[in-house]
Amino acid sequence: RSLPFFGPNIYTLLGISGGIGCAMTHTFVIPLDVVKTRMQTNPGQYKGVFDGAITISQDEGPKALLLGAQATIAGYLWYGLSVYPSYTFFKRFFGLNLDPAFALLHANDIALLAGAITAVIASIGLTPLEACRIRTVADPDKYMSLGLKGTAASIAAEYPDEGYRALWGGFNSLVTRQVIFGSIKFLAFEKACEVINA
Repeated sequence: RSLPFFGPNIYTLLGISGGIGCAMTHTFVIPLDVVKTRMQTNPGQYKGVFDGAITISQDEGPKALLLGAQATIAGYLWYGLSVYPSYTFFKRFFGLNLDPAFALLHANDIALLAGAITAVIASIGLTPLEACRIRTVADPDKYMSLGLKGTAASIAAEYPDEGYRALWGGFNSLVTRQVIFGSIKFLAFEKACEVINA
């Protein structure tokens, strides 16, 4: 069976729906992200997730559970905008440019490779936004009033030799996590499609 033509309109729809979906789902878990980040940057400060959420809310007000929201929403909007059209593009590219029998035999490998490539692309934009989110959550007194652009500029100023490149300091750890997650996510998606369409 031949694959349907995917023009720019399809990739645009994939990007828009992916961006909205990722931004919405990650917005709902911002409070959990705040507690997790605080537990990672200040080990032993809280007894657990619920204690962390209650303590942060009591000590800093309920709004503190939304720290880093700008960076989270922008980061995962970018993630969804980039990852879903990219995955579809690379999966189709490999499928169309490899021998059909080989592509069919290695469909899982193609899904894993396409997922890994798209995770790298997504991480390029996500890394600086995650750096801003983590700083805002870890030290709200310093960064919260700066907003997203101000936090990025402040991080760049803290590392004069690197400047804005400092925002990508966490790229290696983030891309490693995202490649593993993205590859497995898209392979699971392909397997679920096979079961549904069987």
